[in-house]
Amino acid sequence: MADFLTERTQFFCAAAPAVQFSISMSGNVTHKGSKVLTTAAKLSGKGICPILTAMAQGTPQPCKFKQTAWLNFDLQCKAESKNLLTANSFCNCPVGSVIKVRLAMAQGFKQGSIF
Repeated sequence: MADFLTERTQFFCAAAPAVQFSISMSGNVTHKGSKVLTTAAKLSGKGICPILTAMAQGTPQPCKFKQTAWLNFDLQCKAESKNLLTANSFCNCPVGSVIKVRLAMAQGFKQGSIF
């Protein structure tokens, strides 16, 4: 049984743990009442970015996160033709950080029972 992320999963920036991320999804796949995250899921960040702040010589700069492609997703299970995200999934931030799972809110699926 694999665990796949749901819409209640929390993400964090390795360089700026205080930045809060919200999730928008381009699909409506649900399982047991929770929307499942696929590689179509998009994140946006809100807060102060220490990398951009350092580049601005200490003037606080807001997070300007631009989503890159997801990495380390499940290669076998898909929903709406998109791979499912797992607790090991992450994406890179163009300013040099990594966005990872802080708290995985996951659903278990039996192999072969995916959408």
